Amino acid sequence: MMKYQSRLKQAIIFFILAFIFYACSAKPTYPEVQAQGEVIKLDIRAFKEAEPVFYSYMHRGKRIDFFVLAMNGTIQSYFDACARCYPKKMGYQHIDGKLLCRACGMRFSLDSLDGIGSCYPIPLKGRVEGESYIIDKKEIIKGAGYF
Repeated sequence: MMKYQSRLKQAIIFFILAFIFYACSAKPTYPEVQAQGEVIKLDIRAFKEAEPVFYSYMHRGKRIDFFVLAMNGTIQSYFDACARCYPKKMGYQHIDGKLLCRACGMRFSLDSLDGIGSCYPIPLKGRVEGESYIIDKKEIIKGAGYF
């Protein structure tokens, strides 16, 4: 009986630790954006310098995640995926002024995301029009294979 209780306690501890690990490593969900016709329109006032803002766009039941970054007077956008680690579906996290790949742990300075390498975020075309940052819906859909 004591041996059974000991194994039961070990199993409970294992499941609690596994749950905590999964909960901490799972990719968060982001605010979902809606298309306005053929474009996604984002208010540029929502972007603060050097703070990526993450979003999701739903296409045919698939969540396509991306982020927008105001940096050095420009606004850029990227898929929340890289060419090397995208099969793990973990994306990036902003920590201490750096972008961290959740899958492999690579860190990137926010002012140099357009580097060459397999773990850099995949660029997503967008443009500033007045007070809006515009991303064509077709550009987001092109990245659906990463998610």
